[in-house]
Amino acid sequence: MATDRRISPLPADPARGDRAGRGPGRLLRAQIGVHEPVLDRVPSERVAYSRYGGIVLATAVLGGIAVCLALNSLLGSASPWALLAAGTVWAVFVFLVDSWLVSSTHGRITGRRRLALLPRFLLSLLLGLAMAEPLLFQVFAPEMNKHLAGEREQAVQAYYRDLLRCNPADGTSTENLPGCAHAQLGLQGSPAALRTQIGSVKDQLAKLTAHIDAVDKRQAKLDATSNELCSRKNYIRVGGGLDVTQQCRIARQEADGYRHGNDVDADRARATALRNRIDTLTTRMKSATDEYRVKVLDAARTKRAAKDRELRSTGLLDRADALWAVMTSAFYPCFLGIVLHLLLLVLDSLPVLVKLMGGVSRYDRLLHRHLESAERRYEAELRAEEDRHRERLEKELAVLRAEGAQVREAASHELAKARARRESERRALIDELAERLLRRDAEKDLTATAPDLAGDDLAPWGAGR
Repeated sequence: MATDRRISPLPADPARGDRAGRGPGRLLRAQIGVHEPVLDRVPSERVAYSRYGGIVLATAVLGGIAVCLALNSLLGSASPWALLAAGTVWAVFVFLVDSWLVSSTHGRITGRRRLALLPRFLLSLLLGLAMAEPLLFQVFAPEMNKHLAGEREQAVQAYYRDLLRCNPADGTSTENLPGCAHAQLGLQGSPAALRTQIGSVKDQLAKLTAHIDAVDKRQAKLDATSNELCSRKNYIRVGGGLDVTQQCRIARQEADGYRHGNDVDADRARATALRNRIDTLTTRMKSATDEYRVKVLDAARTKRAAKDRELRSTGLLDRADALWAVMTSAFYPCFLGIVLHLLLLVLDSLPVLVKLMGGVSRYDRLLHRHLESAERRYEAELRAEEDRHRERLEKELAVLRAEGAQVREAASHELAKARARRESERRALIDELAERLLRRDAEKDLTATAPDLAGDDLAPWGAGR
């Protein structure tokens, strides 16, 4: 049973005196929820529970130190006061959780005691894992720093090689190469434009050279034909002398016409100008390539320095990976890491482990009986209070019923009086109406009999006359 139920105080023990005192032992026991009046019945266990409270306090302090070390390793240049504040907050949190875990197990002696302690043990293991890793980071800090430095150097060098590979000095586009999409420097002054110009001029020169060669070949062929036809062996006798043939004249005309129709000298001048243009552009491209290579190297070195600064800020996951790499690098680091993990887990789980190893103490039995007795007394008080409340309600209900009966009786009496009054009024009205009807009928009878009486009286009088 949890100690958060209402606990009524035990009768004072006259033999106790002031044995518990008000010293640190009582404070340590108070932090784990020990009920001193019950513990006074078994004073031999007072020391054990004082040390139990000390274990809870030491675990909280260990958690605070672990958080300070973790934040110091992650943040590096954090303020000592900030680290102290964070460690204090975490220590208070761990202390409150462990105090609740321990105080909620006092007085449990039933068969489900271990089952009830299992969730608390799992929670303490989670807290132990959270506090064990920072301490392991400090133990393996030199090896982890070497591992992180080596990985950082490899990553920086690989990044630098990608920058040089993806940004060649000749300005060739490498965006389509694998891994070069995110390694572009985007520098101005690339010699690729000059190379394009050189290629364009070379294409023009090649076309012009081909045209000049074709014209030269045709001209040479025509010249060879005219020379052949105009040679001395083909002279003819005209007028006693020798002269060229008509074919010779035609061949010479064709050769001269072809020569004059194709300004090959201008084409040769243009070709010479294009060659000079190529030489000028090539010289400019060499200087531009040298300048661009210097720009690429400077930009790549700047990027490499920025990458190195970026990788120097390691996070929790980076350090966890480094710890795993160090532990799995050889047998002894792995063995040492496992042993330290287990040791720190045991230390952080001591509040629950001590409860499990200690078993059911006499204080737990007394507290269990005291809690059951307090619960029974509380239930009896509740039942008595319910009975008193029920009797009070029944009395009030009886009074209300009596008052209701009186009200109903008075209402019935008033109703009967009203009915009698209405009946009396009705009968008086009926009597009055009957009297009026009788009076009116009597008046009608008197009116009807009056003429008869008058005739009877006058008849004898008239007859005597």
